[in-house]
Amino acid sequence: MEPGSVNRDAAHLSPLVLATLLAPHWESRGQFGAGRETLARLLIDREGSAAERAAAYGAIAHLAMAQGDHDAARFAHESALAIHESRGDRRSAAASRNALANVLLAAGDLHLAVVHSEASRAELQQLGDVRGVAFAHSSLGLIAATRGDVASAYDHMLEAFGRFRSLDALAEAASVLVNLANVAMDTGERQRATRFTDGALQLFTRVADRRGAAMCLNNLAILAHQRGSLDHAIELARQALDAFDEVGDRHGAAAMYHNLAGFWFEHGSHAAAKTCYEQASALFTEVGDVRRASVNRRHLVGLRPEAPELSSRELAVAEQVASGLTNREIAAQLFISERTVESHLSHIFTKLSISSRTQLVVLLMSWAARHDPGVRV
Repeated sequence: MEPGSVNRDAAHLSPLVLATLLAPHWESRGQFGAGRETLARLLIDREGSAAERAAAYGAIAHLAMAQGDHDAARFAHESALAIHESRGDRRSAAASRNALANVLLAAGDLHLAVVHSEASRAELQQLGDVRGVAFAHSSLGLIAATRGDVASAYDHMLEAFGRFRSLDALAEAASVLVNLANVAMDTGERQRATRFTDGALQLFTRVADRRGAAMCLNNLAILAHQRGSLDHAIELARQALDAFDEVGDRHGAAAMYHNLAGFWFEHGSHAAAKTCYEQASALFTEVGDVRRASVNRRHLVGLRPEAPELSSRELAVAEQVASGLTNREIAAQLFISERTVESHLSHIFTKLSISSRTQLVVLLMSWAARHDPGVRV
């Protein structure tokens, strides 16, 4: 349910309405900043009716959330809420209040998120809005999951799922299944997470939602990796990347390149990992996700030959260096001479193209970490 939804069949659409209707296009292509700037400029120019302005604020909030800009998203939803309340539009106000709750949840204000979401559910229940109540239950489930109340999270989300299915709202029902899968993944219930994700994939496929299907394929890739099925994880991630490319979702494609880079690195294919990190960094930069672009650039800088290129004795010396031991202490620990320790270190530095003990420790920490957990899209 979109607060302040705009009539798409109007004979004449204002620039503000057209820009609002383009929000899904901007989001799917990762053009969050361009969409926000266009909508903000039209709002400054006092374009549109009150309902149209509220809808535009809702679109800005959605794009801001996609960029992780919680402050901007909160301001936009609060602006939309104020407009709806001034017009006496209870249904749209309740929908905006629930959307605001999701922003507050992402920003870490759980108490206020519960207040707004509960208020939204009560109002929509009184109005007999089954769809709106389903959205409120979904939000309350996410809040409960964040608070660690897994039982309540499942209760609310399953209630939302049932309501959406009763309305034959398959895309929304599929989104709830994705959230249920995320809860199961976070609690280590991999089989349950896989069942929820498979169900979501089936529903997204039925409604021809390629982006939703790509999100499910990504999560299935992460689950396959957690089970130790690295080859299967790579294949699923490739399918997800193809789907994101097909719908023009640059941000989703960037996340998949990041995940694939981690999988390839663990697979031992460093050239493929390097290529994927480069692609991820470029795409995250293109869509304005500075934080993730920086993460991938750091991976590129730290991408070095794996530890197995060292001999077993060299590895033993390297591990002692990481423990903070001096050459003399290492010699005593390994029952070799101090000169032999120095010789091993010289060979280690040459093989790894480094020049200090500090760099060696950094590399060892990188090998231990292997790669980041997969990014959920």
